[in-house]
Amino acid sequence: MNALDLDVEAFAIRLRKLAAFHQSGTSITDVKHQVDNTIQHMKDTIGKDKTQQALKWNELLIALEKFSRNTADPKWMEVMKHARHRIKSRIQTAVYSRKHFNR
Repeated sequence: MNALDLDVEAFAIRLRKLAAFHQSGTSITDVKHQVDNTIQHMKDTIGKDKTQQALKWNELLIALEKFSRNTADPKWMEVMKHARHRIKSRIQTAVYSRKHFNR
């Protein structure tokens, strides 16, 4: 699959489902582990092109923003906060690598 063809909405849906699992009783440790696995799977799917990675991570972050409201359940927000933190970290890594190693 080409990174341009990657549908980030499928990954956003998966992350929202994980937040719902935690809301309904699944432990936060298990859910965070699954969030990390989902993000790693997306990274593997995107490929090694740092520009594409940064682009797709930004798309995913935007897709998750509409489901992160301050009126949401605290358990939901805990999972979304973890996911956003991991995604922002991936964006920064991709941007840094692109600037630092592609001189």
